[in-house]
Amino acid sequence: MAINTFYNRCLSLFVMFGINTEMITGIALVLLAILFMIGAVFFKPWETILIVDYVLVAIGAAFIVLGVWTRRNSKKEQTEEPSHH
Repeated sequence: MAINTFYNRCLSLFVMFGINTEMITGIALVLLAILFMIGAVFFKPWETILIVDYVLVAIGAAFIVLGVWTRRNSKKEQTEEPSHH
């Protein structure tokens, strides 16, 4: 019962803020890259793969842009009236 309530609350937050799965993926990738960059500050061997962190940020940003684009197009399709031919 508690899991169902938690699921419903999360679903209502996603609908309220307009967050879709592409945005969640992008945010997760950006946060992961930030954690790796912080790790590179403390662990010197991680500095050798710092370029991968920038690639993760770029991919994450691309997913966020894709999510915004998808949300705009889905709203546009919902507002259009169906044509009766």
